[in-house]
Amino acid sequence: MDSDSTSEALTYKEKEPDINTLRYAYDQTVTELEAYFDLCRTSYDDRRNWWAGKSRDHRKHGADAFPWEGAADMEAHTIDERITRLVALFMSSLNRANIRAFPVESSDIARSKLVSGFLKWMVSSGYIPRFKKEMELGANYLLERGLLVTYVGWLREDRSYLQLLDINQIAEINPEVSNAILEGDKDDLVIDLLMISFPTISKSRAKKAIKELRKKGETELPIVRRQVNAPEVKTLAPDGDFFFPPYVTDPQRAPYCFWRTYYTAQELLNKVQTDGWDEDFVEEMIDKYRGVNIDSIEREQEGRRSTSLTDNAYEANELIEIVYSYQRLIDREDGSEGIYCTVFHKEYSEGYAKFELLNGYEDYPVVVSKLSEDSKRLYDVQTIPDVLRGIQNQVKVERDSRIDRNSLATLPPILHPVGQAPTDWGPGRMIPYRRKGDLDFAPTPPPPTGSIEIERTMEEQADRLCGLDETSNISQIRKQFLVDKFLNHAGEVLKMCYRCYQRFGPDSTFFRVTGSPDPQTFDKGDPDENFDIIIDFDVLNNDPDTQEKKLQQMVALTQMDRNGRIDINSLLDSAAFAIDPVIADSVLQPVEAAQEQVVRQVTDDLAKIFAGIEMPARPNGAQIAMQVIQQYTSQPDVAQRLQSDEAFAGRMQKYAGQYTFQMQQMQNAQIGRVGTEPAQMGDIQTQGM
Repeated sequence: MDSDSTSEALTYKEKEPDINTLRYAYDQTVTELEAYFDLCRTSYDDRRNWWAGKSRDHRKHGADAFPWEGAADMEAHTIDERITRLVALFMSSLNRANIRAFPVESSDIARSKLVSGFLKWMVSSGYIPRFKKEMELGANYLLERGLLVTYVGWLREDRSYLQLLDINQIAEINPEVSNAILEGDKDDLVIDLLMISFPTISKSRAKKAIKELRKKGETELPIVRRQVNAPEVKTLAPDGDFFFPPYVTDPQRAPYCFWRTYYTAQELLNKVQTDGWDEDFVEEMIDKYRGVNIDSIEREQEGRRSTSLTDNAYEANELIEIVYSYQRLIDREDGSEGIYCTVFHKEYSEGYAKFELLNGYEDYPVVVSKLSEDSKRLYDVQTIPDVLRGIQNQVKVERDSRIDRNSLATLPPILHPVGQAPTDWGPGRMIPYRRKGDLDFAPTPPPPTGSIEIERTMEEQADRLCGLDETSNISQIRKQFLVDKFLNHAGEVLKMCYRCYQRFGPDSTFFRVTGSPDPQTFDKGDPDENFDIIIDFDVLNNDPDTQEKKLQQMVALTQMDRNGRIDINSLLDSAAFAIDPVIADSVLQPVEAAQEQVVRQVTDDLAKIFAGIEMPARPNGAQIAMQVIQQYTSQPDVAQRLQSDEAFAGRMQKYAGQYTFQMQQMQNAQIGRVGTEPAQMGDIQTQGM
């Protein structure tokens, strides 16, 4: 292709996309990324212990078997074990992390707390479908393949299903439709009314429905049963789904990128109705391009599979390959920049499904993270299998050697006269011989005293490299570094989800978070407001002893708080969630609700005491209870009875005394530290000032 025309098509916006240029750019990108694909294939095989010549019995066979035919050929899951542990650590950190939105502009300060609560709800409630599953898949990709690519968009669609309706049910939906059908004329008007009442119905189905209703009194009509209007998050395989040009250093500065995916024929036909795809293009895809070769899960580079025990390639006859091209194009008239999306097929040059400006997007709709920032180029990465490959191979060698040595010790080679090999061997067998000493065992190798120590050293080194050595302070820093990298990526994904909500979401959403008595209404507000969304978690919090010490230190700080800077209720929430988030969410209640509950319980107790029933004090809420008792006893009728009824006064005194004792016990804890009552001036404590 002409380089000038290619450059023009990939730089400037035209009325129609140049499909041939996009196909050329796609093929060139995939071809030039072959070195990275090789790294991913090797990492994939190393993690899963796949190698050439591997047999199901974990024994070596063939001419290249060493040291003998049938020698040990065991697996060593050094890589997979550490990746799995890190993925579990990442997901545990995400589940227990603190999600906060920090305002960038001073005008956003008032909404920052509300936005933080809304973001937590988006993650915990399932408002973002499959968010945690996609993040788990992404964690595996990050560690195994060195790159984590997450697509963030907005999914809005009405999912309709055919339902059998009679004329009476249609009358309940729209009486005008049923009346027009029964009148038997003005079919054009009836079709229009049906298309208004049932938005997803086609004109041909509407005509068919009119005939069936007049003839049988019932017909099948599409009913919208489920509406989807939520963020869409997808983790994409960096070696099979999403591709940048190989020279890219900053993904968002790339001139173009490609997303390859697969659809069924039904999904493509639905795209015509929901997303406005070209109907002729879709029909061409279904007629001529149905069926693809899927190879080794995400590693779908044709003809370049790794050798494995089983053939992972299979024919997906019902799938159709579709490519999304995202381009940063310039308008020739005013030089404005925009993100444009073209949907096409890599082998079809006569048309495309859709070409549109991604309105509301300033960058490509993906978040990209590298495992190691040791090179500027995006695809110059190291993977965990790449780092641990040598260690895993050495561990395998040590294990194989010990198994082979034990095999020799169990049944050493048998020495016998030439030409007189025993025909049988085993416990209780009859073995003939001429002279004593004709049959003997060959000497066995000495015990491998250093082999276990070598393996242990290799395993410890692998733990240190991955930040999983619990005894090393440096290893803990490495672990925190990896967790922060994953959580930073999740934070960027949430930030993009929030931006999509601001631009495409509903005007308001009801949500509930712990600490609020009622569901809150979140208005999406100004689409230009900006927040820094941070997801953080300290890996040391996984250690119960460390967590306990932190909580004790925070509680001790409350004794120094003379100006009320520490919110005790927030501290209680944090402590409860640190102990057990599930239990905390079920037992913690909002401050207002808790105070109302204490008031209600105390008033019930006072009513019973007034009726002659002695009641004990409640286990908590002593200060509020004493306020209620003081207000209750200040009423004229109650005060009069306290003076005249000795039994009633005794019950009240005992009830109030128990609450007073609770408050004294709390004060005694402070007296025990300073030796006397805290210094104060009037009602103001001066102790520690």
